[in-house]
Amino acid sequence: MMTATNFAKHALLLLCLLAAGAASADERRLINFELFDAAKEGDLVRVQQLLKKGASVEARNRFGNTALIYAARGGHLGVAKLLQQHGSRIDQPNVNRETALFGAVKNNRVAMTVWLIGEGADPQHATLQQMTPLTVATYQNNGELVELLLNRNVAVDALDDTGKSALVYAAAQCHGNIFGLLLPQAPDVNRRYQNDTTLLMWAAAYGRTACAQALLAKNADVDLRDNRGRSALMFAAEAGAEDTVKLLLKHGANAAAADHDGKTAAGLARDPRLARLLKNSAGRSSQR
Repeated sequence: MMTATNFAKHALLLLCLLAAGAASADERRLINFELFDAAKEGDLVRVQQLLKKGASVEARNRFGNTALIYAARGGHLGVAKLLQQHGSRIDQPNVNRETALFGAVKNNRVAMTVWLIGEGADPQHATLQQMTPLTVATYQNNGELVELLLNRNVAVDALDDTGKSALVYAAAQCHGNIFGLLLPQAPDVNRRYQNDTTLLMWAAAYGRTACAQALLAKNADVDLRDNRGRSALMFAAEAGAEDTVKLLLKHGANAAAADHDGKTAAGLARDPRLARLLKNSAGRSSQR
């Protein structure tokens, strides 16, 4: 039977062991946070030292970020390679499901993106907001990364949680080289997006005449309507995009059509001169 004295000794020993374990856990946690900072800064020597001290490449902070994610965001290729050699998983996501590859693309790190894909990173992995690397590269107007990702046969029409794809962002921004890269890959130029909008409507709404022309050349339907009954012509008229309005009229857009509220393109135009142009076009349409 254990005496009171022996019990006290065992209890004290247990407390000492627990305290030592807690101190060890705190120390490991501190080392791991130092690893995050060193990876952010691209301090290869410091990363090597911390790994020798027992820092874990699989450690994650409260945002779910690993040292590799931080190295990828900063474009610190040497650090990323070292972390991977020590077992860091290429596609480990954070709490927003952002991987090292997404971080590299979002921060325009071309060399890092090339290396990560070469090491097996998934180029189609989507974040919690359903953003893919291609979508963010398009949004940021990085043609080099867009071309790189397209060479990996990624889907150009994957939708994010707002119902938009890389093609939609490209049509709205109309960076010529990027839109030119994406458009030939479009599975359906008349695809309906959120609120039944089309690529032509997005281009028209931002007055992107060159992209509207490219879409019409691909047989985009000029008179499709969204869920409010509005056409590309109405979007262009409301935006005051005169050149786009003229282009759409040239391709047969119906200027007499009204949306669900009874408004025509002329009624939506804020520019009086553009409104007159559209009224005249509507009049000619009604006489045919």
